[in-house]
Amino acid sequence: MKRISSSVFLFPVFFLFCTMAAFAQESYYGIKSIKKIETSPSKDMQRPGSCWSNAGAALLEAEMLKGGKKDIDLSEMGFIHNAYLQKVDVYLKTKGKIRVGEDGIASDVINSIPAFGMVPETGYMKSEKDPFADDAGEMDAILRGTLKMVLDKENGNFSERWRNTYVAALGSYIGEPRINFKYKDKDFTPKSFAEASGIKTTDYILVSSDDKQEMNKPFVLPVKSNWSDEKAYNVTPDDLVKIMKAAVEKGFTLTWYGDIVQKSIFANENIALVPATIMPGEKPAGTEKIVMEPVAEKEITASERQEKFTSSLNKELGYMLICGLSKDKKGTEYLVARNVCQSGDKELNLSAAYIKMNTVFLLLNKNGLPADVKEKLGL
Repeated sequence: MKRISSSVFLFPVFFLFCTMAAFAQESYYGIKSIKKIETSPSKDMQRPGSCWSNAGAALLEAEMLKGGKKDIDLSEMGFIHNAYLQKVDVYLKTKGKIRVGEDGIASDVINSIPAFGMVPETGYMKSEKDPFADDAGEMDAILRGTLKMVLDKENGNFSERWRNTYVAALGSYIGEPRINFKYKDKDFTPKSFAEASGIKTTDYILVSSDDKQEMNKPFVLPVKSNWSDEKAYNVTPDDLVKIMKAAVEKGFTLTWYGDIVQKSIFANENIALVPATIMPGEKPAGTEKIVMEPVAEKEITASERQEKFTSSLNKELGYMLICGLSKDKKGTEYLVARNVCQSGDKELNLSAAYIKMNTVFLLLNKNGLPADVKEKLGL
């Protein structure tokens, strides 16, 4: 049974555009695929607010497919479980300044692997409890209460037995990775499975664009779900587009996080754009004629980009997996993005203007960077 949290980012509304395609009598764009990277099928979220786990897992699955692995299905819940364990020490170290909950960013998936490894879907023992039930927040309340008690009592000088209580509560509500499991007739632990995956966690970086930060240097991403103060390399908006195209051309997917703007989506042809004046299908002022061709898009200024970036930081935005390139009938290229937080493999073609305006950050393998950008970043 499929269930989608309303806290994700309006994907249920957004992807209604797929049902509207039948109404298009003629093509404005004539979009054609020019590059397609193999990916795993998209999956529904496993727990409210856990889209970040789907996004990170989708990227790793694509990386493993690129490396020759087949039929990869990683456990999103495994990454969620491990992130809860990682938050314990950060909560105590910061004297309770972080929020212990389901929030996170896609790089949390990568960062959990050195300590905990990872498991396929068959290597995770799921709880019998419904993760989308009305009392789904009960677990977080218990975990936070436990940590607050430890912090308040003798300034945290408890015996380590309280950790057993925390881990037991976590397992009871959402399950836990198996200590040992079989996968394709081989025996694994979470760590040995991660080692066999070919994933090198030090290869993955975050990239963003913030005009207030030093260019080509890392800075702490100021998004509210960045509980571990992850840093992103700061590049120009033009470089964001350049990085995405170069990575796809090299066969790398990227995780995209940003604002999925409903009014900017031309539903009939699955395109996200920033029109200079009107959307496709609308009549230009002073005329009754509708021209069946791509509309002109805005030139995104640095101030417009910065204003949108700043206003997006404390909002619930969306994740997509960048997995291809497409081209319209005028030769303009688009980045193909796949929804990773709802099954169905729905896709959207992102224009360069849309990317510059609405991207908050990217997660990617640094080996997908164009050579000049990699050099500027010191990588």
